[in-house]
Amino acid sequence: MVEKLVIWISGETASAGTNARWLVLDGNGNRAGAVQQGALEDAAALAVNRRVIIMLPGERIVAAAARVPGRNAKRILQAAPYALEERLAGDVEALHVALLARHPDQQCEFLVVERAWLAEWLATIDAAGMRADALWPDWLGVPAEPGSAHWLLQDSRLLSREGWSGFAAPVEDAGFLFTHRESEAPLRLTIVGDAPPPAALAEQETARIDDAERAFTELAAGVVALPGHGLLQGAFRPRRDEQADWHRWRWPAAAAAAWLVLGLAALGLDAWRLQRESAFLESAIQDLFAQALPGSRRIPGQERYLIEQALGGSNTTESRALETIADVAHALQGIENARLNGFNFRNDYFELSVTVPNATTLETFRDALAERAGQPVDVQSANSTGDGLEGRLSIAGGEAQ
Repeated sequence: MVEKLVIWISGETASAGTNARWLVLDGNGNRAGAVQQGALEDAAALAVNRRVIIMLPGERIVAAAARVPGRNAKRILQAAPYALEERLAGDVEALHVALLARHPDQQCEFLVVERAWLAEWLATIDAAGMRADALWPDWLGVPAEPGSAHWLLQDSRLLSREGWSGFAAPVEDAGFLFTHRESEAPLRLTIVGDAPPPAALAEQETARIDDAERAFTELAAGVVALPGHGLLQGAFRPRRDEQADWHRWRWPAAAAAAWLVLGLAALGLDAWRLQRESAFLESAIQDLFAQALPGSRRIPGQERYLIEQALGGSNTTESRALETIADVAHALQGIENARLNGFNFRNDYFELSVTVPNATTLETFRDALAERAGQPVDVQSANSTGDGLEGRLSIAGGEAQ
């Protein structure tokens, strides 16, 4: 699985500086190395071959929800600014809207941010030598359980999350925000370090995280688990130049090309072998046809028909030559170690030569053939050979008796 580089940028505007903290997570989401801090350019060396996920300061990124009909994400994004217009300040044409989730009742969750502000951050990230694969407000990294809200207080900032909703604000506003909470969900409060909770939250049950490094690790794990590209939608969706794509895919492409070349070579070799075998079979068929029907013109594909015509073309139109060949084959099946050496049909006589183990077997074959053919079968000669007894037999007459 691909490793992730999670970068947390501080500062509300790109012009205010690009100080950042970053952390590498392995393919399973576990921390690989320590949290580092410095200029954004210093993190670029770790971005190679890793998925880059960036958390922006969430004070300028607003969570909003509205009911927008439709299933096509592109059309929902087109309609969203006008569905949210009454809840947002400023010109909707200057805002960028990203779709986070769509519920079955057509209620949609969105992130809204000033288009110029987001474009400035993307330009800063690009100038640092990186391309972001996902861009999120940092408050969406706060761990959240269904049906509850979670406030994380670190240094001078408050990060709040409840489902897809949330915000970032100064810690000194925590009392006011707590007093005017609209949500009735139970509140979970976590403080980083040993600072006391704000006076308005003193009665709340509080958990603590010892140091900022651990807090960042939890935030990083939270944003890595989020689906999609976050704010990188619409006109800001991720794009990689052709050179970057080629460097990323050059080895898989080379392997695919090698397999293609090998496949084409194997296919060509098979075609050449089949062509040779076809030529060999064609030559063998031509030789056998010339031996069977000397002087006859061969018509490819019609060899069997021509041979059958020749075999049935004697003075008697009811010639049983082909039936006799079948009778010989069936009679031989019942004889062990028997071999047909050849046969000849002329002047209504069918002559054949067989090799059998002994004279008794020859007589057995003769009787079986005579019974099956319904014709008298005579043994013309019998001669001993190195592998048995060669007998020449004839069937008198080619017609049924």
